[in-house]
Amino acid sequence: MRKSLLILLVVLAFDVWWRAHTFAPTIAEATGLRLWPAATGPSEPLDCDEAIYAHMGRRILAGDVLYRDLTENKPPLGYWLYAAAIAVFGYTETAIRLLPIPYVLGTIALVWWLGLRLSGAFAATLAAFLFAILSADPYLYGNGSNMEHFMNFFSVASLALMVAGWDRGKVWIFVLAGAALGAATLVKQIAILPLGVYVVALALRRSKEGLKAIGGLSLGLALTLGVAALILVVQGAGVSAYDDIFRFGRAMATDLAPEKGAPSGWIRWFTGNADPEGRLPWPFGTTNYLVWWARGSWPLWAILPACLMHIAFAPTTTPTRRIAAGWTAATLAEVVLPGMYWAHYYLLPIAGVALAAAVTAADCLAALRTKFRPIDLAGLLLVVAATLGTTFLQVRDYLMCPPQDLTVRYKGGGQWVALRTLGKELGRRKEVFENPQLFVWGWQSPLFFYGNLDGASRHLFTDNLLRDFADKPHPIITPRIAEIMDDLRAKRPPLIFVGYPPFPALKALLNEDYLPSRLIPTPPDGGYLGLWVAKDRYAAFENFDGSRTAGPLRTP
Repeated sequence: MRKSLLILLVVLAFDVWWRAHTFAPTIAEATGLRLWPAATGPSEPLDCDEAIYAHMGRRILAGDVLYRDLTENKPPLGYWLYAAAIAVFGYTETAIRLLPIPYVLGTIALVWWLGLRLSGAFAATLAAFLFAILSADPYLYGNGSNMEHFMNFFSVASLALMVAGWDRGKVWIFVLAGAALGAATLVKQIAILPLGVYVVALALRRSKEGLKAIGGLSLGLALTLGVAALILVVQGAGVSAYDDIFRFGRAMATDLAPEKGAPSGWIRWFTGNADPEGRLPWPFGTTNYLVWWARGSWPLWAILPACLMHIAFAPTTTPTRRIAAGWTAATLAEVVLPGMYWAHYYLLPIAGVALAAAVTAADCLAALRTKFRPIDLAGLLLVVAATLGTTFLQVRDYLMCPPQDLTVRYKGGGQWVALRTLGKELGRRKEVFENPQLFVWGWQSPLFFYGNLDGASRHLFTDNLLRDFADKPHPIITPRIAEIMDDLRAKRPPLIFVGYPPFPALKALLNEDYLPSRLIPTPPDGGYLGLWVAKDRYAAFENFDGSRTAGPLRTP
């Protein structure tokens, strides 16, 4: 046990070093420490999700209230965690990069404990190592600060508490399990799915203890969700939170059509998304627009079905192993049910992937020590090969890739690099405005972060539902478009960035009061995409003393 614990501490230290490769150039510049083999050039910039979450965290610290002053269709806990990190470390790129590390380290420790409980020290060590590698996979956006890291921590904690409470039978443990699952659900609604696995497992015990455990689980869940709801109500955001989280969130699932050229839902869970022309990434096709979500870890995903079957149905299985298998199946469903298949969704099952592979390898190794069977040898060799193959891919494609190139190669091109440059330029030039505010009709939220600019509307991010129904009647979107236009007419922000084709009212406002900036080349078709500046400050902005152009920005 002591040796395994020491190895866990080594894995935790390794993970901090491994994840820090993403922002190693910043560390090297500040401290002179150059501990990473390919830490050349700038650190990786924030993507649109990280930037908007950070911006919302800063606004919360400034007094804005979620849903009342800032719209978002996810529950509040993730944004509160972002705000907490900014309060501690500041509103900087490095602070956002440091944010997920405690949650990832906590999840590694929980995965290690689960491996120890389900199979022993060897499984614990291997599971912790595999999770450390998978949780930073750039193909899954794991090296960033995605909400899935928070979800994994709380959801895996709920699984660990279920396993701990199964034999001890203490109701308070199940109350904590419910609270942990509630915390995961307060990051994203879909995290509630393992509740069904837990309730079925406890109900199958057919005992008074099982019913008490279900009651404790439900109590912990209800208390956690209830406290969050009470906070929002006290802040005066109860009605708007219901509108954003439930009504808008449901419409995202039911009213949003698949993207142009999207593959069939029957295979999309495996292939991932297609580019706007309908082309799939390697190995299913050829496109420079996307990469396959499993490209950096496919060996472990390939053996997952066999490993799950082993821990769920092998003669040596236990009820707690079956709960772990059911939990993993529920996290796979969390990827499929939203129907969007963004690469970072695949971070949700990786704890189950690591556990299933580690327990299978440990069982095969233990069996071989007593009796040689080809099936045990094959199982062990499959896990070893998958571990080595995935580690090789991650070293080659992550550790040996310069940090800024990670976003260019794996996350949709150089748009985040260009947005960082443009955002900083806007931050320099904003002094020409009395009230520097920005409205973004699109996904270009890094402009808020790198320009240190406030939004001109509580609608900060243009998701696909808002985009698709901006000029069509819709019971939820039409009032929001009207509210956006009321905000823009009342505040007249000096800067508007158009990343999607504008709806008629926005187009009319641009024609009336704004001019296109030369910082971004006008599209060949003479369209509206780009940066627009208020006419009364246009000359001062464009002729800013000492300015330098940010270079062309890649727009859709």
